[in-house]
Amino acid sequence: MVATAPPAVNVPVKRLADILESHAGDERWAEMMTRDGRNRAMLIAAPKGTPPDPHLHPDFNEFWILLGGQTYYQIGQYEAFTAGFGDIVIAPCGFRHDIQAVGEGLAMRLVVGPPWSNHDIKGIPPSRLLPLPDEPPPNLVLTRFEWMLEHHGTDTAWGEEVLVDQRNRINFIHSLPGDSNNPHWHPNFDEWWVVLKGELEWEVGKKEPIRAGRGDVVFVPAGYRHEIRTVGNESAVRLAVTDPEAVHIHDGEQPAPFE
Repeated sequence: MVATAPPAVNVPVKRLADILESHAGDERWAEMMTRDGRNRAMLIAAPKGTPPDPHLHPDFNEFWILLGGQTYYQIGQYEAFTAGFGDIVIAPCGFRHDIQAVGEGLAMRLVVGPPWSNHDIKGIPPSRLLPLPDEPPPNLVLTRFEWMLEHHGTDTAWGEEVLVDQRNRINFIHSLPGDSNNPHWHPNFDEWWVVLKGELEWEVGKKEPIRAGRGDVVFVPAGYRHEIRTVGNESAVRLAVTDPEAVHIHDGEQPAPFE
């Protein structure tokens, strides 16, 4: 069944520069970025010294996409680490997580959990600390953006899955100038993206094209055909957030129901 029109919060693009301007002078703040039926994604900005709130979630994974500054994490029994722009951090269900802003300026993280998430279960410190796992993705506690670029390079197009669970599938996608995806639509889920590098243009149904750059979030409801093209002179990286099944209906297979 095709989803109906998206909630009002899901504007086609939320630009990081505009959000920062709207919160100029605020010491710390939070802004809802998208609701897609599976997730509630909120951008949280905090300075160093903001009190932490260690807790855990017994029945869902929570993850973060880092969009600015430096953030300290201690998750489960893994050693603490600091994450920066473009990194993905995952707290599997049942893993206590302690999050603190560190360094100068605002630390910004896009937290993604189910619409009904809460912080009711407070965590206790781990009894021991283990080194971070060094296996390749997906589902690492920490996936570093810079490591992905160094590992795959920026001379060719590539994609890699970094998370898949009961609610989501997330892929890093690197594309070269002029590259376009295979146009398609999704019958039963909304899709959204976070741009980490370069500039991209979305053609969604018959709407005006959307251009987005570093830190911007783009949302496309279920049932709308979308084509994504890399514009400008540099390659682009986007994180695509879909549901686990990620059913794609490509051009020529069945027309999209919405324009």
